[in-house]
Amino acid sequence: MLNTNKKIIIFVAALLSVVFIAITFVDLHSNSEPNANNNEKKQLELKTESSLDTLATSWDWQGAKQHSEQIQKNSGNAATLPFTPQSVFDALQAVKLDKDGNLILDHDALLSLDEALERIHNKLDAESLRLLQGLIRESLPGKAGEQTAQIVGQYYDYLQAKDEFSRINEGLSEEDREESVQTIVDDQALYAELQALREVHLGSENTASLFRVTDANATYMFESMKLGMDPSLGEQEREAKRLMIQEQHIAQSVNIRDWPARYQAFQNEKRNILSSSIDEEEKGRQVARLLNQHFSPSEIDRIRYLNLGVI
Repeated sequence: MLNTNKKIIIFVAALLSVVFIAITFVDLHSNSEPNANNNEKKQLELKTESSLDTLATSWDWQGAKQHSEQIQKNSGNAATLPFTPQSVFDALQAVKLDKDGNLILDHDALLSLDEALERIHNKLDAESLRLLQGLIRESLPGKAGEQTAQIVGQYYDYLQAKDEFSRINEGLSEEDREESVQTIVDDQALYAELQALREVHLGSENTASLFRVTDANATYMFESMKLGMDPSLGEQEREAKRLMIQEQHIAQSVNIRDWPARYQAFQNEKRNILSSSIDEEEKGRQVARLLNQHFSPSEIDRIRYLNLGVI
């Protein structure tokens, strides 16, 4: 049996092959001052691209600077911390806020949390984590800062626990096993344990929101592998199951806010149109209008590959 560290690597590699994610890495050890012009440009671009505010548009550089100066004054160790105001801003800038200023915990937020913590969590102790959360609170006044600091602390705890989970399961693994439907089921059960670990540290609601896309991709991978290894299925039954797995994946895996409910509502109304007695040309017009009712132009452009407007 592959050890857990290897499994996680395989999971990540498989998921990234489904959805290409381009992340520009930042130097977390940089002690340079933030480039004000570049940061202002980022804030304007993010505000223009979305009707929603983001942490970039809410970021207070003066508060960040004052916090860093206070750390330096009190302890003189700001330069030794594994983060800077710039690195934290770069990692968290794309996290969205709803109309009431609350964090939107979605796949983008998950990527931001990974960017902020994945490479440095083992370099943080209780004090440096407190300083990181303090920097976030000072740079993001109000509930956005408080909510961000809280989820960063929870995600740090999860990453620490995940490392321990990997170490424990590594010793229980068996090497050189033969892949079968049962071994895939066993892998899926191990992944379910990791999901449960997330809920312990992040809560069930936060976990479902942050990992919806990740879990949908993992489920698609497991179910597709089991389908390919099941010798009991005929070609027609195999194809029917393949289409069902694909539809379930589409219904959960698209990184658009409230996608599962909105996609289901669209599909229900589209089926009503397609089952009506109107001619094909009118069906096409109504489906096109329906698509524009449920999704914004930018969202439609992102899901064009799904051909939802095709009748």
